[in-house]
Amino acid sequence: MVRLNLTQMSSREVNRKLKELIKTDDTIEIDNPHSIHNFATALIGKAKITIHGSTGFYTGGFLEGPTIVVEGNTGWYTGDNMMAGEIIVEMNTGSNAAPSMVGGTIVIKGNSGSRAGWGMKGGTLIVCGNVGRWTGKMTLGGRIVVLGEVGDGIGESMYDGVIHVLDPAVEEKLGGNVKLVAVDDHEKMELEALFTKYGIEQAVDEFKSIVPKIYGRHEYVLFKPTHKQRARK
Repeated sequence: MVRLNLTQMSSREVNRKLKELIKTDDTIEIDNPHSIHNFATALIGKAKITIHGSTGFYTGGFLEGPTIVVEGNTGWYTGDNMMAGEIIVEMNTGSNAAPSMVGGTIVIKGNSGSRAGWGMKGGTLIVCGNVGRWTGKMTLGGRIVVLGEVGDGIGESMYDGVIHVLDPAVEEKLGGNVKLVAVDDHEKMELEALFTKYGIEQAVDEFKSIVPKIYGRHEYVLFKPTHKQRARK
């Protein structure tokens, strides 16, 4: 295990150091993060990185394998274009969490701002608290799970993917081109497995799913990305 103190380190210096450490150390502890922006971007590997504090914008952007645990909050664009791995935020995130996410899992223990999961293509985003408006807008795939209240326009213009919700007032907040359906038994099993893995105490029976409507005059052919993790050098 190695500890890294970010006092007086720039984002570029921090990320350069992390890319070196992750080659030899599988556990990295971060002190004094001072809400640094662009933390742990484009990291490849399997290390667990724990941040004792909060981070700023673009935490874990383009992540490809590591587990990042943030004991505080994160700013906007957490997990931007994330490919693989995990980001666990113990408190809250700003807006635009998991934009264009391709793979991996993001768990937000608190609340998240507007536009969470915008343009997601794959992976899983779990928000244990509330989310703002336009969550899941224009998603192309993946799974979003929200345990708290949702904002207006949820699922607006979804092409593919699913949003699981508990909010009893969700029907009044649906975006365009989506519908509300029951969660099937297979989805319940998947949710139970996720909740067990991440220590979330929540029954799955009351969830509903938001999915795209299909109009006969429209036919979408979606790009299905195939992701293969690169070998470390």
